[in-house]
Amino acid sequence: MHKRGMCFSAATRRRLVLAVLLMAALFGTVTAEASATAERDYDVIVVGAGAGGTAAALQAARSGARVALLEETNVVGGQMTAAAVSTMDDMYANWSGIYEEFLAKVKAHYDALGKSTGTCYWVPFTIAFEPSVGETALLSLVEETRSGAALRDRTPRTLDLFLRSSVVQVLKDRRDTTVTGVLANLDGTPTLLRCKVLVDATEYGDVLPLAGAAYRAGNAETPFLDLDARIQDITWVAVMKAYPRGIPEHLRMSTPPPGYEERVELFRSYLTRDGNRFWGYPVKLPVNFHSHNAYRGLPDSSAPGNADASSAYSWLLLSKTGVNWCNDYPGKPGYEGRSGLPVRYLEDKEFRRETNARALLKTLQFLYYVQTELGMPWSVADDEFDSPANLEIVRGIVPEAYAPLVRRFPPMPYVRESRRLVGLETLTSAELRRNSESYLAGGPGFEQPTSLAVGRYILDLHGSSETEALEARFGETAESTVENKPRGPFQVPFEIFIPEKVDGLVAAEKNLSMTRLTSGALRLQPICMFTGQAAGAIAAAAVRGGIPPRDVNPLLVQRSLLEAGSVLALLRYSDVPRSHPYWAAVQLATIRELLEPRAYPTAPAPRLDDLNTLLATAKKGRLQGIFGVDEPIAPAEAIRLLARVAALGERAPQPFRPVTSSRFVTRGEFACALAELFDLSADTPEVPTPLYGDVPSGSRLDRALRGLDALGALAGVEGGTAFRPEMPLSRGLAVDLVYRVLGAEALWYENERNEGPER
Repeated sequence: MHKRGMCFSAATRRRLVLAVLLMAALFGTVTAEASATAERDYDVIVVGAGAGGTAAALQAARSGARVALLEETNVVGGQMTAAAVSTMDDMYANWSGIYEEFLAKVKAHYDALGKSTGTCYWVPFTIAFEPSVGETALLSLVEETRSGAALRDRTPRTLDLFLRSSVVQVLKDRRDTTVTGVLANLDGTPTLLRCKVLVDATEYGDVLPLAGAAYRAGNAETPFLDLDARIQDITWVAVMKAYPRGIPEHLRMSTPPPGYEERVELFRSYLTRDGNRFWGYPVKLPVNFHSHNAYRGLPDSSAPGNADASSAYSWLLLSKTGVNWCNDYPGKPGYEGRSGLPVRYLEDKEFRRETNARALLKTLQFLYYVQTELGMPWSVADDEFDSPANLEIVRGIVPEAYAPLVRRFPPMPYVRESRRLVGLETLTSAELRRNSESYLAGGPGFEQPTSLAVGRYILDLHGSSETEALEARFGETAESTVENKPRGPFQVPFEIFIPEKVDGLVAAEKNLSMTRLTSGALRLQPICMFTGQAAGAIAAAAVRGGIPPRDVNPLLVQRSLLEAGSVLALLRYSDVPRSHPYWAAVQLATIRELLEPRAYPTAPAPRLDDLNTLLATAKKGRLQGIFGVDEPIAPAEAIRLLARVAALGERAPQPFRPVTSSRFVTRGEFACALAELFDLSADTPEVPTPLYGDVPSGSRLDRALRGLDALGALAGVEGGTAFRPEMPLSRGLAVDLVYRVLGAEALWYENERNEGPER
């Protein structure tokens, strides 16, 4: 008898395949290639479209890599948007790179509406935005990168964004040392994605264990994790909005959420109808309702008028805010008698879901407090999120009656601490403190020579800051929180992005190789965008060179980031603004200590968290140095510069005729010395037509200039058809020539290693 085969719907087939994938992940019985229903090839795969992941994908794609960006929620932006922490923790105008591009789009939106973005933290020079506006800005950057509109060459780039997508398995080579791709669930479709570099930019560091990379969680390291060790509190933020005509019925709570009575005293300790108005730091609790709203105040695109944080009167005009103050979870009194959350939150997905649900419930309880005890016509905003997946997250913990509100919550909580990579180096709070003390009150600098980002924040742990919760092996104690607090901006070095052993993997976001205490300063939105952009630059350089990320020359990454407008040096100069043609070269010269500045800052050192003193110091003292960019370079300086350049070059430096001027160094003299240092003029053929009208063809200088020109090193030389070889060489042009030669030589060496010695 003929038997008919079973016929399944497309949805059923997807469920069956996903079940097979789960079995494969658990028992290793099915290969990834056999399980996938589709296959794609990329150069770089970025997992997590948060602040860091989006920046990583943008930078890698703009650098020419074919990029896939995966995000498990339905919102791009991570903590900035998908978690609704859209009040930027950046009061110091630490803006550069992709983060600055992002802010420009946000500000353009509100400028068109006549609205301020300075609506949070009780001061008007901050940056805040609605999560939906932030996401739109990020998606615009993605689209402009795809189309090439954001690029000088206007060439389209490959940047594929997959929402509601996650990684099931990380694939590696036969030796189990190098990542080769991932098995992913792309919005329900099991797909094999091959890549040369994988970037973990997830909020939890979820790719690290899948890739077999060593990592830390809490104060322990794999394989000896302590699931009861502590990490920071989380917060399920809500965007709260005023409804002056009355709260819509479906957003009004008529009955208290479960557990409300146990929390109401906590809410009263932070906020009451007749509470204190904010007058300055430290905050005197409880505060009144308008002071509470001004803390995380947001612009409101749907409301008329303009509110900012300039005065107590303007706080009355705020009609949107982020609920992110007294709703940390677990907050006080902690979890099972200890502050913070257990590491189990990172390692156990079901425990994570339940914890997230209880965090959301706590915020619901606060909203009920606002509506009932305070009697305020505010509720969760109905124009920011639609998150149906939240209903599954809170299943069994939040009653279904609250579903209309739950759907209007962000699709993810604010996660302050993730797994952290064990990298080539581990950044400690003591190192952060020393680095941040550079140039204070005219003192010396401690620049990181492999700096890829600059951050500016304090050591801020929400819970779990006791000595027993920190890492004794790195000298971290509860006292370190104060003793090692950064005094100024600090740098993030190349080495903490790279795994100790696994190749083809780069960390981004909050999972860099650092101590728990250090992560308290590197977990905020601006620095995550900076480090994400750096991770993307590392990944693209590895792809371009056909080498593992660990073998990438940090100099090439620095060049890529500087050309993208990222600030990498701690010392800023009054005579070299960002618009200066030699700005990038001066940045590199400062990081690598190639040339001493003419003058250092002389202002006294304010505490990083003392905003009033910081602003006063900026007005009264000099927080910037002087490079002397247009001054002639002295002979002794030129000799030291060439010696330091020789030490940085990839190839062994060649003998060169030393600078012999007694008064000043000429442009021609330095060009010859630099070309000979890197053997750039030895094989240069004679050409009848001179490169410059004032340099004879076939002369020593002509050959040197042709060698430099072949590397693009003369792009910064002004003068048109004349080189003016007898003119004194400026310090700015000297470092610009060096900057361009070093980058070209590093790239040449990379190509030589992969393709042979021909150039």
